[in-house]
Amino acid sequence: MDLTYKNFKEVLISLLAGAFIGISVIVPGLSGSALAMILKVYDKIMYAFSNIFRKFKSCFIFLLPIVGGIAVGFLAGLVLVKFLIERYPFITMCLFVGLMIGTIPMLFSEVKGEKSSPSRITLLVVGAIIPLAITIVSMFVGGNNSLENLEPWHYAIFAGIGVLVSLTQLIPGLSATVLLMIFGYYSPLITGVEDVFSNTSLLLVYGSLAVGFVIGVLLFSKLISVVLEKAKVAFYYLVCGLSSSSALAVFLGSDCLEIYKYWPNGNTTRDIVLGIVMLALGFGITFFFYIENKKRN
Repeated sequence: MDLTYKNFKEVLISLLAGAFIGISVIVPGLSGSALAMILKVYDKIMYAFSNIFRKFKSCFIFLLPIVGGIAVGFLAGLVLVKFLIERYPFITMCLFVGLMIGTIPMLFSEVKGEKSSPSRITLLVVGAIIPLAITIVSMFVGGNNSLENLEPWHYAIFAGIGVLVSLTQLIPGLSATVLLMIFGYYSPLITGVEDVFSNTSLLLVYGSLAVGFVIGVLLFSKLISVVLEKAKVAFYYLVCGLSSSSALAVFLGSDCLEIYKYWPNGNTTRDIVLGIVMLALGFGITFFFYIENKKRN
């Protein structure tokens, strides 16, 4: 697979894909890998991560702007998205749901013309069920766990969570934040960032998550790369199901349910009107990328 950047525009596309992946770690329901698909760099990212040791130079050069974008997106998510979600949670979530919905036509175009089969339809249905099932589970077992008074074995658990988070970033339609909500660590991890460099225990927590994330990327990217080679159409059927129900999963998630409780106090009309506008804007942004890519191809 050719990983060479032919012009500066391709570098910017990889940087943008990385930024979406970084932001998606922070934003509930957003799938960075789905955005990477619409930007036509998903297959290359999987290949580069899975062959980083075998073809180090070419993979490293290709991944450099992507990893840089992930870092920028993650930091932007912590600062800007955290600010927006705290003040305009529903409106902000509508924007990101719109971004998600805009990727769906591209995903279905990957299986257009392919022959349906019982196994592929089953994958589509299973994919649609997974985000909703995770959301329903988070309603009952979610909550806020403390990051204080941690024992050594806790850091092994955080490394394991990091591995699972990496899987959500590699498979379109899965959400890292929903997963963290299920474990009850989403809010503590977001708020704890402010004190990470003044608290050794917190530094170890984020370090453990990072180590687990890297291990997961190296492990699962190879697996997904093999699947893309041998069963690409079946994989995309699963991905189409995951993405199709992810938007609904966000609006049924615990964060949105909390917002709905306060709507009777007077923000209902504002949230719904501006939410629809932001949803349309988000859809327009990613759908525009899809149309532009379709024109080039």
